[in-house]
Amino acid sequence: MFDFTAETMLLSAITDMFDRMGITWSGILLHLINLVILTVGLYLLLFKPVKKMIRERQEKVKKIEKENADLNEEVKELKDSSRKVLSEAKQEAAVIHDNAVKVANQKAGEIVGDAKTRAKALIERTEAEMEAERKKMQTDVEQQIADVSLAVAEKVLGRSVSGEDNRRLIEESLKEWSERENG
Repeated sequence: MFDFTAETMLLSAITDMFDRMGITWSGILLHLINLVILTVGLYLLLFKPVKKMIRERQEKVKKIEKENADLNEEVKELKDSSRKVLSEAKQEAAVIHDNAVKVANQKAGEIVGDAKTRAKALIERTEAEMEAERKKMQTDVEQQIADVSLAVAEKVLGRSVSGEDNRRLIEESLKEWSERENG
């Protein structure tokens, strides 16, 4: 059990001490009321606004983080898109290159074909000219042979040779001459 006398003595000793220091129960109560008012005032005036400001900053930070995440996603999409466009451009460039090579080869083929056609025509024309020149020369040679043969026949025979005799002698001479050439 408790001894109430000891408690009473302790309480009276505390009361004496408070009296010597000038502390009263009403003063303590006023100080407690002031402390509560000050605490509530500080809570309302400082803590709540600071807490609100911190919450707003946290929301701003979250919003900025979300915007950064969205921007990072957009940058990633742009990179993927640019890679895709670059890949398509490379494929298109390869197709264009292949088409250019085909067109160049086709043009080269046309040029070569045209050159071959021109060369063939030139060869044919040259051959025709050579054939015409050969025939002309042959005709000239035959004419010269005929003239010489006629002169020789007139000297050998001592008389003039008729056109019929001339033709027969020329044909015989040409026949002999062709046989010697071919034989």
